[in-house]
Amino acid sequence: MQAINPLAAELNQQIRDTSPEVYALLSDLGKQIYLPKGILSQSAEANEKASRYNATRAVALAKNEIMHLNVSHQFVPELTPETVYSYPPILGNRELRTAWQNHIRTQNPLLTEATLSLPIVTCGMTHGFSLLADLFANVNDTLILPDKIWGNYKLIFQTKAGANLHTYPFFSSDRCFNIRGFSDALSKHTGNKLLMLLNFPHNPTGYAISHAEAQQIRNAIVKCAETGCRTLVLIDDAYAGFYYDDAVMQESLFGMLVDCHQNIIAVKIDGATKEEYAWGLRVGFLTFGLAEKVMKGIEGKVSGLIRANTSGASQISQTLVLQAMNATEYTEQKQRNYEILKARALKVKQVATHKKYENLWEVYPNHAGYFACLSLRSGNAEEVRQTLLEEHGIGTIALSENEIRIAYSCLQESDIEDVFNKIAQVIRTIQLS
Repeated sequence: MQAINPLAAELNQQIRDTSPEVYALLSDLGKQIYLPKGILSQSAEANEKASRYNATRAVALAKNEIMHLNVSHQFVPELTPETVYSYPPILGNRELRTAWQNHIRTQNPLLTEATLSLPIVTCGMTHGFSLLADLFANVNDTLILPDKIWGNYKLIFQTKAGANLHTYPFFSSDRCFNIRGFSDALSKHTGNKLLMLLNFPHNPTGYAISHAEAQQIRNAIVKCAETGCRTLVLIDDAYAGFYYDDAVMQESLFGMLVDCHQNIIAVKIDGATKEEYAWGLRVGFLTFGLAEKVMKGIEGKVSGLIRANTSGASQISQTLVLQAMNATEYTEQKQRNYEILKARALKVKQVATHKKYENLWEVYPNHAGYFACLSLRSGNAEEVRQTLLEEHGIGTIALSENEIRIAYSCLQESDIEDVFNKIAQVIRTIQLS
């Protein structure tokens, strides 16, 4: 292994002094990474102190305004050129970071007084997970997660970082969250470092946990941490806020894990992607349940990782998200979109669970998010998917040999019944062939 740069060593010492638990979780790369005191740091210093001339920025200025092309600026005339074309800070626009922190505290009452870092802006949530893998995951480290997952987890943590993925069945026999399977997976881990990932509302099933389930999950994690195991809990909140059933917990599990045990470090990964209906803007956030004194070292590490790949999220994307959040119509427009999605979710539940389909599939419990998931009682999911596509022009996702995912988020409510009728028609035809 290469010698550790003095700047990295300084960050390591800072993290070790403020939180030995966090330091114990760092990967080899996490210990090596740092932000060089080069052009960026010198430019940042000049931005504060160069009152006469600032000849540090790698941008072009004209008449004290950032140079740009009017042919592009005509599409965003209400935004200043600086908020569109300039380089953003590595960790993101500070005003946006503060606004997002306020947003998650408001949406999650458990976080009202909790210890939170200022969220770090990422280039979408995938980038956020990738940063966490770089910072914390070594080859052969253990990551515990359920068997039903967003496939990108495997690419990021297993293929790219080399971690070992240990899975447990997501559902119990009574189609609730499999707390026993989850607890068993934790109890069987014998190392002193553990990574785990939890995702509610769940992709692909749309399952959301109850308050009782959340408490059981917390208890299992605390029990693991009490053995001395340093535990990093990644909370994927991509579908935060999209709850359509009053019986489930209406906020993030993250709020129950922050400050619950010194050996538990919780990180919330979320973003504007779904919450702000801004999929293509690629604005995500990382929020650590850590105090400011610890975050100084972590931010230095994350800054180095961002500098080494993207150098920062898009300036105009951050500006658009912030402008939207500050708009007077913001809350009303978000609520309107939510009600449309809720109506579709309730329509899917009504249609897909009709007794006329009970011999064809089981619908996994669905309370939230964008998706419904069918477990076929017979037939091959890939054959069903291809037939639907080729003969009926209907696109679905085959998740396994017998599971199909339907994204009702992109279906009109009036079309939902026809979609499920066609799925049933294809399955019956295949059964007869």
